Amino acid sequence: MKYLQQIDFYRNNIKNRIRSNTAGIQKTIGLFICMLFFTAFASAQTLEVKGKVLDGETKESLPGVSIIVKGTSQGASTNLDGDYTLKIDQANAILVFSFIGYESVEVPVNGRSTINVNLNTSTSDLDEVMVVAYGTTKKSNLTGSAVALDSDDLKDVFVSNVSSMLQGKVAGVNASSRSGRPGASTEITIRGKGSLSGTTAPLWVVDGIIMGNSDPGFSPADIESMTILKDASATALYGSLAANGVILLQTKRAKKGESKINVNATYGFTTFNTGNFSVMNSQELYDYQKTWNPDVTEDVLNTDTDWMDIATQTGKAQEYNVNYSGGNEKIMTYLSGTYYNETGALKGYEYERYSAIANLDINATDRLKIKLNLSGDYKTTDNQQHSTYAMFTYMPWDEAYLPDGSVLDPRVDSGKEYLSANDKVWYGRDENNYLYDLQYNYGNSRSNNLRANIGFDYKINDWLTFSSMNNIAINNGHSEWYTDPRSISGQADKGTLYESYSFSRTRFTNQMLRFNKTIGLHVLNAFVAWEYTDSHSDNANAKGKGIAAGLTALNTTAEAASVGGSKWESAKQSMLVNLQYAYDDRYLATASFSRQGSSSFGPNKQYGNFWSASLGWNAHSEEFLQGVEWLNTLKWSASMGQVGNAPGGFQYLGYYAFVDQYNGSSAATPYQKGNPDISWEKVTSYNTAINTRLFDRVSINLDLYYKNSDNLLTYVPLPALTGYNGIWMNVGRVTNKGYELSVSPEIIKTARFKWDMTLNIAYNKNRVEEIYEDKAYTRGNTRIEKGYDMDAQYQRIWYGANPANGEPLWEKVTENEDGTKTVSLTSDYADATLQFTGTKGTPTYTGGILNKFTFDNFTLSANISFVEGIHRYNSNRELFDSDGSYASFNSMNLHDGWNRWEKPGDVATHPKSFNGGVNANKNSSRYLEDASYIRLRNVTLAYNLPKNVLSLLKLSNASVFVSGDNLITLTDWSGMDPEIGATGYDNTHGALYPMSKKVMVGVKVGF
Repeated sequence: MKYLQQIDFYRNNIKNRIRSNTAGIQKTIGLFICMLFFTAFASAQTLEVKGKVLDGETKESLPGVSIIVKGTSQGASTNLDGDYTLKIDQANAILVFSFIGYESVEVPVNGRSTINVNLNTSTSDLDEVMVVAYGTTKKSNLTGSAVALDSDDLKDVFVSNVSSMLQGKVAGVNASSRSGRPGASTEITIRGKGSLSGTTAPLWVVDGIIMGNSDPGFSPADIESMTILKDASATALYGSLAANGVILLQTKRAKKGESKINVNATYGFTTFNTGNFSVMNSQELYDYQKTWNPDVTEDVLNTDTDWMDIATQTGKAQEYNVNYSGGNEKIMTYLSGTYYNETGALKGYEYERYSAIANLDINATDRLKIKLNLSGDYKTTDNQQHSTYAMFTYMPWDEAYLPDGSVLDPRVDSGKEYLSANDKVWYGRDENNYLYDLQYNYGNSRSNNLRANIGFDYKINDWLTFSSMNNIAINNGHSEWYTDPRSISGQADKGTLYESYSFSRTRFTNQMLRFNKTIGLHVLNAFVAWEYTDSHSDNANAKGKGIAAGLTALNTTAEAASVGGSKWESAKQSMLVNLQYAYDDRYLATASFSRQGSSSFGPNKQYGNFWSASLGWNAHSEEFLQGVEWLNTLKWSASMGQVGNAPGGFQYLGYYAFVDQYNGSSAATPYQKGNPDISWEKVTSYNTAINTRLFDRVSINLDLYYKNSDNLLTYVPLPALTGYNGIWMNVGRVTNKGYELSVSPEIIKTARFKWDMTLNIAYNKNRVEEIYEDKAYTRGNTRIEKGYDMDAQYQRIWYGANPANGEPLWEKVTENEDGTKTVSLTSDYADATLQFTGTKGTPTYTGGILNKFTFDNFTLSANISFVEGIHRYNSNRELFDSDGSYASFNSMNLHDGWNRWEKPGDVATHPKSFNGGVNANKNSSRYLEDASYIRLRNVTLAYNLPKNVLSLLKLSNASVFVSGDNLITLTDWSGMDPEIGATGYDNTHGALYPMSKKVMVGVKVGF
């Protein structure tokens, strides 16, 4: 209620001010009419200045250069040919020429009517203005670790979400796609994982609005810039939300004096990416099985079904965007609409999204600026996707279709009759054909998101501004799964229909007082703010059984099968203080403090204090370095600070589970013991960095960091006699340390040809320092133990095949009485020792290489990403690389460097095959593979129409391009895609969906 009252207060305040300003505007209009006569007279005294603006090095014309009469708002901009015309009132005025990426120039008019100017490219990227937490700053004044990407850096790969565009572009940011399925999300970690139980995903902030830990879903076409905040100095103001780093998105906004319409269209095709993986055809499988399976005969060669070919297709991908940008002194508007559609390379799946955004900036008065933002999207998926499990494991000896083209299934009468009449059998173990049920059963989903933001800046005086930002976001979702009574899976319940509905609402407000003062060489920026956010979500689901074929409403089902639902609420509030000081643009200091409260904690520890402090030194501005001609910029910075991490639930509460019944009524049983003293996970980080530019051609950035994550929340099991499953406690500690290096040379720089490159590489070492009572525990194939990486893999160690008899070998470790250990080999899986394998599931090195070649109007760009020092478990091989354990499954062809044992003396990677297997395919390091890779993420060739052609067509810009995504991947991984497996989301057999290869063509036109 307080929140709503506060919104009403600010809303009424704004209304009153607008009403007051309206009266003032009416008076101004009258005065303006009177002044027209004076203006007409004065125009005879104005001077018209013309000229051309060129690139100082290439001598090419520069369109869009801003020319402002110094000390006024009077100005103009150059056209497509670099020409400008400007009328000025004073013959001794000074013109200021400025353009992004170029050094600004001030030129006195001195009565001249023609002024031509050459602009030189900026010798220092430290002069760029970049978005940071709760504001902007010059890069030269930044003391924390942050990297900014503009819209051009995000336009290469064709993806449905912004997070996928980060791969390989920022040192220390590891972005891995969870799946190649259209619309799938991306997993991002910044400087390693720092929590044992909570999320390790970064915080997303869009136009100053906190959005949470998942991709906010904005169309990449509407993103103006992206800033990644990595250390505590850059993130501390977000308190408990920033433990895993922060990603700031700025959407596009209109610029004063422009009126543009842009149309972008992209269309292309996707293909299934099999990588290094293939399964056997009929002949290959027969040749393999006949060496160990006495039941196989040559009759199987009469059929050779390619199940992978049946399940895959050439998919289609397309995106269309139209946006308008226009504005004047009072109102600036950006409007954009985007349509995205992609059908999967795996048949039967389609993702579709409509999105729109409207940004409005209103200069209501000289003191009041109002900002309005409305954005939303509508997403749908149609899911009748073919089975990856089936296309890998189904036998090529089984027929997919009857002679009439209908599906052959051994479980239905038509299939049984065909097999019997033709003296055939179904070889596959599962005795079914997934295509039969796929004819009838399907799933679909839809969701719509709406985000509305209103804010204003009120300039109290020249150095004090009050800012207000208020936002509400609403999401509605629906999903449906239909199982037809005619399908095999629907026979037991005579068909089923499952439906679920979800709703979520998030409110956010930030009230800030900004201070900005320059006194001589001293610059002080500061702000204090109060911030509050709360969220609510609820969902309901129901399943009915017994339904007539084709009916899709729950009330047409015969009876209810299940009913479920949940509700969730949470809230946070913060007090923020930030101070930034600069002396002579040489000596820099920043300090921040935030106190944050969260409903996730009990009253004992509900609030946490977070802080940061940092220093910077622009050494290149010192007199003793002025004579060093090859040194353009040199900056040192250092920071330290502490942020927090809050759990997603209410771990401090004692829970009772209402999942049982007693005497026909719902019954509660103890589940979680409460702990009112649990508190924030604390992440203390230290960072030092060197940024430099040499010979006006090479930029180098080096960061060294250490991150200590302490008081980590851990779920501690309790003895059964307590009546509880467990209790949450702050008992863990994890550290991450490493370095990040980025080198950007301008290799070739001539009038017609340029070659720019950016190489970034990051190293990270993770280590568990403390756990509860030093008791190690396992999670799947990893083990949490003091002194090891938190993703260290823990399995039986595989030693290949015994050269003497071809039996499998594992390592057995025996501890002797004197404490020493003896290592031996065993063919008994049960005797093999579970131990650390020396590998881990997260990379040691990540990075990328970005190349951009420009020749006249042609541009060729190539984006290469790489990951090194990561291993993952290829669980799929347990089924189709099983040495005879599954004679009724297809088998994979041997990867390069693999071989099977055939006779005594053979040194082989694979043991002898045996009908029924010899346990060689059980969980061990045999299927633990190096998932390092180098990938050509994108290559794009674009052609920009020449300026004379644009002038004839009355266009501001136009280009055509062709691009390819994921065309080449170099890896030792035996599966299809090492990137997908690296995220840990394909632990179920056959669930892997690799990143598709894409070839796209597109056109961009501006009016």
